[in-house]
Amino acid sequence: MSAEARSSWYCLALGDGLLASVPLHDIEDAFRQLYPDAQAPPDTAVFSRHRLDGLQCQVTVFFSPALAELARSFHAHPCAKPGSHELELLVGSAQALQL
Repeated sequence: MSAEARSSWYCLALGDGLLASVPLHDIEDAFRQLYPDAQAPPDTAVFSRHRLDGLQCQVTVFFSPALAELARSFHAHPCAKPGSHELELLVGSAQALQL
């Protein structure tokens, strides 16, 4: 894997906010299986972003580079590091945005 791939954030559009709760829960569960004692490293996090698109809320999740394997297991794709505005920590360490 290239250095660029190891440093890439990953994102996944989950679509409508009403339907996103199941995949969000699945992502949280998968993360907690990797780090069952809530002792995740500071560079590991999954963030969510909710954006209003007309009458629907569109949800996107962002995986930190340290979670590339987990991200790929959910078919997320490499993307630019997200800005901190509009993001909510889903699971992991909020520090991952600064690292």
